Amino acid sequence: MNDASLVGAWRIQSFVFTDAGGGLHYPLGKNPRGALLITPDNHLTLSFMADNRQHFAENDLLGGSEAERASAAASYVSFGGPCRIEGDEVIVEVEHSFHPNWTGGVQRRRFLLEGDRLTIMTTKAITVDDRSLVGRAVLMRDGA
Repeated sequence: MNDASLVGAWRIQSFVFTDAGGGLHYPLGKNPRGALLITPDNHLTLSFMADNRQHFAENDLLGGSEAERASAAASYVSFGGPCRIEGDEVIVEVEHSFHPNWTGGVQRRRFLLEGDRLTIMTTKAITVDDRSLVGRAVLMRDGA
């Protein structure tokens, strides 16, 4: 990676998808939680979730009822791996992802850095809840 200004911890401020008609969709609600971490040795990890997720009835890390697991899965996004910068895009060779179809593939995101504010956007529409949507997340540098 050749843009050291992206290195660090970033806290999510908003996470929204737009459909072809301009409609807005908030798959993690209007107050998502999470972070994007970019290391000096070119690794990126993104972890976003809905605010106020329901706790499982039991405290078993890999447990939970089928309904509890489904609800948790529907309110969480995570992926990461080695990354590089090409122009205004960050390219991630996905080594781990909550969505198994992304593991072993490549995720590309356009970015815009304005001081301590980082906006990342999908470079093409992706499928979310059976809809073709373009995503955008706004993050602030942690500690800013």
